[in-house]
Amino acid sequence: MATTSHLFHRDLNATYPVIVRGEGIYLYDDEGKRYIDGIAGASNVTLGHGNRRIAAAMADQAQTLAYCFSNNFTNQPALELAQRIAALAPGDLNSVYLVSGGSEANESALKVACQYHQQRGNDRKQLAISRWRSYHGSTLGAMALSGMPGLRRPFASWLPAFPHISACYPYRCQYAGCDGCCNLTCADELERAILEAGPQNVAAFFAEPIALGGVAGSIPPADYFGRIREICDRYDVLFVADEIITGFGRTGKYFAIDHWETVPDMISFGKGASSGYIPLGGIVVSDRIRQSFADSRSQLAHIFTYVDNPVAARVGLTVLDILEEESILAHVDEVAAHLQNRAHGLDKHRIVGEVRTKGLIMGIELVADKGTKRPFPVDANVHGRLNTILLDRGLALGHTGAGADWIEGDDIRLYPPLISTRDQIDEIIDIIDAGISQLETEL
Repeated sequence: MATTSHLFHRDLNATYPVIVRGEGIYLYDDEGKRYIDGIAGASNVTLGHGNRRIAAAMADQAQTLAYCFSNNFTNQPALELAQRIAALAPGDLNSVYLVSGGSEANESALKVACQYHQQRGNDRKQLAISRWRSYHGSTLGAMALSGMPGLRRPFASWLPAFPHISACYPYRCQYAGCDGCCNLTCADELERAILEAGPQNVAAFFAEPIALGGVAGSIPPADYFGRIREICDRYDVLFVADEIITGFGRTGKYFAIDHWETVPDMISFGKGASSGYIPLGGIVVSDRIRQSFADSRSQLAHIFTYVDNPVAARVGLTVLDILEEESILAHVDEVAAHLQNRAHGLDKHRIVGEVRTKGLIMGIELVADKGTKRPFPVDANVHGRLNTILLDRGLALGHTGAGADWIEGDDIRLYPPLISTRDQIDEIIDIIDAGISQLETEL
């Protein structure tokens, strides 16, 4: 039973079930109720709960070497994990900097980008551009990148004034000629933003391959990131692909940017790198970025206590072993096709505006009127009400609001563990189907 506690919860007016055990895709509370973890923790528990192989690796490494400070030493698990990740990354992204999670990863990428340009004589290149409706983390630099006004507002005076451009969001695109099918006008907006800020001032552009912040699962067309790459190259701007949610198998590839056959200058990662068993994240950087530090004999002016943590690195190695040995990516492709087929059956509901899927990602935008795409009023709290209904039915999903126009808009999102079976996907979709029907009746 959830009770008043000394924990400072994110929402002090909410009631939180007390989870006591996890097994596979399921969580169990202290009253014995079972929940399907349809968002894989925070989209990070990719290999499911209670994986004894990962737990054993953690315990063994902790007994062997739990910590050494990266400023003075290195360690074998970190060296091996960097080598393994570099082999999976596209192009010449061959160097890995390991931190404790996604926010730290994007914070690190910002600093690497800034210092890279300084070392090449471009001291004024300090701005980063990102997209509205994006989420890049909670530290101040990462929050400045994030394009979710509701999260930014309380801390706006602290945030660097980074420019933002439109997300690739065909369902509500305002550009002429898009009509629900992206014509790359939103990508060309990056060039205008660079010129307005001054190319001499812009260090990097950050983007999630699939929009997963303020809008659930909006997927760019095949030529979108090729256009982004061309623009970045034209103005000596580094392109950083934020793979914190999409990396390590979520879309059926190790890195989702590979679907667009585009090589960024950096990849930031987190979440699935450790399957949620220990904080782990990092960046993968190109050879030319690494070489700029070697040639200038400059140290990276940035460090965290848990850089290259050996226990976290050992977990990362074990996750990669499981992904390879158990053919998880092939399994994702198979189950993703089934999810896509079942998910679009939800279009029958009058409040479902659009269903979007890619790999084991599903986003559903909820609307008051399908024809006009009119969102529900914010005080209806439609996404929150649906979340409560689904939790009552034993399914935990992600949900958010204000995606349509920064005030109104409702969506839910599914990121199940990568080990989910077709039968479990059926159960999930059946619960969502019944939950939406219940909500429609209530509305």
